[in-house]
Amino acid sequence: MIKRLLCGVISLALAVGMLSACDNKSSSQSDSNASGSSAQNVTPEQAADIQVDVSLTIDGEKIDTTDLVMCTINGQEVPFEEFRYYWMTCCDSYSKAGLDLTDADTLQAIKNAVEQQLLDTYGVISMGLEYGVTYGDEQKEAAETAYNDMVSSFESVDSYKEALVAEHMTDKMVRDYYYNSMCYSLAGNTMLSETSPFAKTKEDFLKAVDDGEFCRTLNLLVPYSCGAELSDEDKEAWDELTVAEKSSKYDDAYNKLSEDEKKAAQEKAKKLADEVLEKVKAGEDFYKLIAEYNLDPGMALTDSDDITSITGYYITKDYSFVQEYIDGAFALKEGETSDLVETSYGYHIIKRLPLDMDYINENVDSMTSEYSQTYIYKACNDYLANVKIEYNEYYDKLKADSIA
Repeated sequence: MIKRLLCGVISLALAVGMLSACDNKSSSQSDSNASGSSAQNVTPEQAADIQVDVSLTIDGEKIDTTDLVMCTINGQEVPFEEFRYYWMTCCDSYSKAGLDLTDADTLQAIKNAVEQQLLDTYGVISMGLEYGVTYGDEQKEAAETAYNDMVSSFESVDSYKEALVAEHMTDKMVRDYYYNSMCYSLAGNTMLSETSPFAKTKEDFLKAVDDGEFCRTLNLLVPYSCGAELSDEDKEAWDELTVAEKSSKYDDAYNKLSEDEKKAAQEKAKKLADEVLEKVKAGEDFYKLIAEYNLDPGMALTDSDDITSITGYYITKDYSFVQEYIDGAFALKEGETSDLVETSYGYHIIKRLPLDMDYINENVDSMTSEYSQTYIYKACNDYLANVKIEYNEYYDKLKADSIA
């Protein structure tokens, strides 16, 4: 699936959660050392007075970061302290992975990672603004409540400051985060709902069917993973397993392989796929071949006594399948079968079937919903792909240690 929405502020959410987690540990220690007196929890006023040292150094010169805007995203300002959080978190991650932060490629990878997180977060908020979402008192009040609850979980100013430093955050950034996350959630939920400006109606769906936008396919998948060797334990009661269970066992075995072993498994899978394709070309029953070789759970039988009881996939050219599969499906005429179509999953043999109007009419509501969601996500992701970001004059001169 192509769901990028509702992912942008996850890392921040985890970090803010870790602030409280940090204090839980210190609280336990202080409880064990306490001599009958209770600690005074931190108030928002005390938290606001906490100063965390932050710095930006460019060409050996310290830059004043007070009110510094590092970039704008569709006109929304990203303050230095928030940019700093993403930057330092990414640097930590790459450093722990053993990468050289002075390497030009690593530095560019850090910039790309930071940019993507910022675009995902602010892009969703921007999309909400453009399509009529109003951020107001409700979001401010919810953000304030969440912030106050978090701060009051700390038993001392020192423990809160230690947590902020450990997570590369400042109190102001945390406050802004809570408000941004409330706006983000409102925008994301609005854009993805049934009342989304991108949503499709039943009439839209039926018109798309009439206009020939839909293609119905059967998919016989020989995944790369089926070239992995299964243990005797994995093979127990094999015929009683569902397609999904068989696929999972192959995936588990494949994921344990080295890169060279995976290449060998892929070659073995390709050989099997070629053999199956020859059987298709020889006129063997496609449904029987699916029952014997396919490892796509979506092609499982809906009636175990009826080998032809596979609905298949109803897709459009904008459907959330890999592009190679979509291209391969729409290149076929009804009744035709493809050669091998390779995707990131493995090797597909696709058979295009006529649309089943009885099935469509019986399932029009669920199919409309799925059709609508496909277009909602496509429209949202298209919007996010075109969000405009503009950096300040310091960005191009950044090095890994420029921000501290």
